[in-house]
Amino acid sequence: MEKYFYCRANATLAEDDDNANGSCLIPVKHLLSMGSTANGSLALRFKPRMNAFSDSADSASNKTDSITLAVADNTQKTVIDRILAAIAQPQIAGSPNLINLFDAVEATGIKGVTGASVAIVAAQA
Repeated sequence: MEKYFYCRANATLAEDDDNANGSCLIPVKHLLSMGSTANGSLALRFKPRMNAFSDSADSASNKTDSITLAVADNTQKTVIDRILAAIAQPQIAGSPNLINLFDAVEATGIKGVTGASVAIVAAQA
């Protein structure tokens, strides 16, 4: 069975239906890259869920969805290692296939992550 990243950036349970900050589930196989974007942040970039990649450099389809995690300054590598360890964890029958990156409602997730923001590329016209 496939593994998924889970993220909920909004700490207000009533806002769980928000497209960007509510519960978000992305297949692990859609992960394209991870990298520091500033001191204290780590961006995970994914294939866009509303667009297909094309060869056109100016196409909206060349933009990626992302989850930016708030981490302590200079701990990006440590958090990357933890995410990769979670991906590599063998699946056990009956266990959830969910990697909780960050859940603001339950204050849980990958150790060292203190916040998150989700950016989903708008669908092409």
